[in-house]
Amino acid sequence: MAVYPTTAELTRQARAAGYTVVRIEQLRTNRWLLTLTDAQGAPLLVLAQQRPLICAADVQDLADTLSLHRCPTGILLALDGTFSPEARRTATELQRQSIQLCNTLPPSGESALPQARPAKLETA
Repeated sequence: MAVYPTTAELTRQARAAGYTVVRIEQLRTNRWLLTLTDAQGAPLLVLAQQRPLICAADVQDLADTLSLHRCPTGILLALDGTFSPEARRTATELQRQSIQLCNTLPPSGESALPQARPAKLETA
């Protein structure tokens, strides 16, 4: 039986990486959406999943969520998993948004994502 992180653990991880936690939603047993701001106040969405293999559909889910929330940057976080070649290819092909694939949350300010200007987050 898999042991999934709690919302409190995800909050601690995000804060330890230098982010401010705006909101965490548990979407499924193994999937969370974190709404964060970085050290400069720029919004960031993190779709965290605990599964052995993260696929292209997961990348597309994050892209759709970024569009819905009008957030320019996002991280697909694989907790205890890896990304399929198709997931990597899809992230590269989705040039309209900045999506980073990570196994650990990068420290705020050290992300490979372009810096976005602070904007008001729109939540559903």
